[in-house]
Amino acid sequence: MIVAVLGAGKIGEAVARELAKSAKVSQVIVTKRDISTLRRPLPKKIQASTDNKLAAKKADVIIVSVKAADARLVLDTIAPEVRGKLIISFMAAIPLLRLEKHLPRAKVVRAMTNMAAMVGEAATAYSHGPGLSEEDLEIVKFLLDRLGESVELPESQLNAVTALSGSGPAYIAILVDALVTAGLKVGLQRDTAFRLATQTLVGTSKLLRETGMSITDLRDAVTTPAGTTIAGIYELEKGSFRTSVINAVEAATQAAERVAKKFEAEH
Repeated sequence: MIVAVLGAGKIGEAVARELAKSAKVSQVIVTKRDISTLRRPLPKKIQASTDNKLAAKKADVIIVSVKAADARLVLDTIAPEVRGKLIISFMAAIPLLRLEKHLPRAKVVRAMTNMAAMVGEAATAYSHGPGLSEEDLEIVKFLLDRLGESVELPESQLNAVTALSGSGPAYIAILVDALVTAGLKVGLQRDTAFRLATQTLVGTSKLLRETGMSITDLRDAVTTPAGTTIAGIYELEKGSFRTSVINAVEAATQAAERVAKKFEAEH
């Protein structure tokens, strides 16, 4: 299988590198205006190009990861080359109906992933248009699972996904920064605080996912009467930590909806 990744920004290049690790992918063609900015060395399976149309012509599956502002030009450029092919769009705010309008002969999928694709641990949600066979859906699932974990959802939920897991790494980065700063305040070295904070994040996520332990059970297992954890939780609750996180995701969802409406109005 030959995969073209059109738009090798941070996400696009990460996707290309992860897909190139699969034995089922024989070649990955990545496109970018300036291919000299790609990280070196490139894996042998990856071919860099500046020609979106040629990349689309050669590929069996095409992943579009350009900015929304460039969407119309890129989609119109590749339209003659995508008959019957799978198109997976990582472009924010571009709905399936818009993709189908520009690529009427293709089989289109809209997806939202995140920066953790750079280490093969992304959370990706996707929706698909009509005309995809079971084999097509298996290919989509296979490719997206190479980036981490994927889940199929109704398209109406993708703005919420953008706000939760698409923007999520930024929220987590703020949390880690706060923990590291707190570690400094109580006497830990910066490197030590960083290692402990990030490993605690990784370990807690793995514990919840792999043991089936509920969030409440985990919290209660760590929290003892009049202990250190409840003292910390009290301060978090006093500062409305959970409310702030909920408000952040809600605000980001509304922002994603505004961007989508603005794009539709302009096009």
